[in-house]
Amino acid sequence: LFLLLFLLLFLLLFLCGTARMFDEGLIIGDRYLEETANLDPRGQMLQGVALEAYNELKETVLWPDGWTTESDKEGVKVFSRAQRNAPNRLFLSESHFLCSLEDLFDVLYTQMDRVTEWNTSILSIELIERLSQHLDILYTVGVSGGAGLIKSREFLTLRYWLKERDMYYIASRDIHDPIKPNSGKYPRGFNGPCGYVFFPAMDGSVKLAYVVNVDLKLPLVPQKVINSTWLKWSMDSTWLYETK
Repeated sequence: LFLLLFLLLFLLLFLCGTARMFDEGLIIGDRYLEETANLDPRGQMLQGVALEAYNELKETVLWPDGWTTESDKEGVKVFSRAQRNAPNRLFLSESHFLCSLEDLFDVLYTQMDRVTEWNTSILSIELIERLSQHLDILYTVGVSGGAGLIKSREFLTLRYWLKERDMYYIASRDIHDPIKPNSGKYPRGFNGPCGYVFFPAMDGSVKLAYVVNVDLKLPLVPQKVINSTWLKWSMDSTWLYETK
């Protein structure tokens, strides 16, 4: 009898959880379809690209596999791993903040004019086009690094945010679009699906996962130099954000 009650309780919890996930999946799907319907063909294509980046970011953070610990100090953990279909390594940093989810979203997404105060890898940033409430295009210039071996790069980045249950996602990836041709001043850099995922932690803080996925197209620069540069930027950016 006890076993039967236990199995019935387990089944009830499972069905409730599945129903909640299904309902929220419908909400996300309805929102996506509504936004897509209001976009022109170019916007719909970019919306599809953004959704793919979101799905890859979500899979990277929530189902991690094959990560190597690069650093674990002062509250910041940094991991890296090789990619099957890209030459660059993927970097993931994890940290905790004593603030609300909404405050963290405001800083990471809305307050672009302050990004250079804490993100040490960005020299400048500009909003090029807002396609919808959840989708926009940014132009950024990265700083140089690696003792001068890594020159500044410019990036045209598609950015997409979504709130799913009690989790925020800010996904991004590079695009090729005539709205912002290469300036000629900097080489164009490339970044695959990357971004931020943050959610409440068990201790009451907000856990932030930050994924860096950049291919600088520098075959003559040792990969060790590139990796150490991204490691430093990932840690410095997190520490500086905490002070701001």
